[in-house]
Amino acid sequence: MIAVFKNGEKLWAVVPAAGQGRRVGGAVPKQYLEIVGLPILAHSLNRLAAVQQVDAIFVGISETDRHWQRLPLPHGMQVASYTGGQSRGETVWLGLQALQEYASADDWVLVHDAARPCVQVEDIDALISAVVPSFEGGLLAVPITDTIKIANQDSTAKQTIDRRMLWGAQTPQLFRFSVLCTALQAVAHDLESISDESAAVEKLGLNPLIVQSAEGNIKITNSKDLRLAEFFLGKQS
Repeated sequence: MIAVFKNGEKLWAVVPAAGQGRRVGGAVPKQYLEIVGLPILAHSLNRLAAVQQVDAIFVGISETDRHWQRLPLPHGMQVASYTGGQSRGETVWLGLQALQEYASADDWVLVHDAARPCVQVEDIDALISAVVPSFEGGLLAVPITDTIKIANQDSTAKQTIDRRMLWGAQTPQLFRFSVLCTALQAVAHDLESISDESAAVEKLGLNPLIVQSAEGNIKITNSKDLRLAEFFLGKQS
């Protein structure tokens, strides 16, 4: 891949993995469930480590995490952990604070969900190439193909939304360190309501670039997703 960082900027990856979601795996948080021979989180870290531009990965884990020390980490990549927060947004915010002593204002931060193990390296490369020339950042996303309805309180259809302008946001999401710090600091009082980094950046009046992702970059939230992720990982291997 042709280098896109012209002025010595670094690219830091932040992975919020402090969630205790056990809907999928009972006593084990979902990011540590094993699929295709590795924990979900290990697959996600391997994908990030395969991106040539990434300098280091910071992983936000729970204070009570008992699984991290046994996680197989990618070879040849600096991976550090830090204590995350009660919500995804808080964990990302704490990750930026952990980066303060290493990152400069013009560096870039790539935020990726721990439970998206099937993201393709080619898509991350495409995101970086498309976004780095801009100031406003960007994200992977897929076009919405279903017909979208707004419902009344009694679950009757009220309105149909034109889906031609609708996208389903995914990760990674990529922003300059200074921009993301400013955006999350502005909503620090209500980080639980911020579903992704782009939402916070949009509140600054910026318009992050949408880069279409290939199929399969699903976020694992239930047992059906586990089987689907196994399918996509097998298909990609």
